[in-house]
Amino acid sequence: MNNDQASSGAFFIIGLAIAFGAVRYKLGTFSAPDSGLMPFLVGTAISLLAGIGFVHATLGKRKGVGWTPLLEKLRWERVLIVLAALVAYILLVKTLGFLICTALFIGFLLKAVVPQRWPTVFAVSLITALASYGIFELWLKAQLPRGIF
Repeated sequence: MNNDQASSGAFFIIGLAIAFGAVRYKLGTFSAPDSGLMPFLVGTAISLLAGIGFVHATLGKRKGVGWTPLLEKLRWERVLIVLAALVAYILLVKTLGFLICTALFIGFLLKAVVPQRWPTVFAVSLITALASYGIFELWLKAQLPRGIF
């Protein structure tokens, strides 16, 4: 059994559990859906796609697809940098505010984790912070930390 077969099998079982769990609720019809219809359809879709993935992985097994350790090529220093940046973001967001802290966080990730040129870092950080602010504060009316402003 290879990685793709194992993950497809796991998702097939998860999809079945979701679908069977949804049957406990009323499904209704497509024209008049009830509370269980959407979870049932999602669980069925997950199982169907996982089944297709399992068949594809089984047919591809002859091509040399084997079992490889999942964490073998993981770059732990990047994981720790991202975790440290997330902790710093959480600690500073109330003090600095959402806009500044988000721009700094995205900028740090773009420069330290996935090195980009400075113009790209500034542009993406600013656009991401402003877009997030626009979506959450202005459109959805969520109260974001104001910070020093």
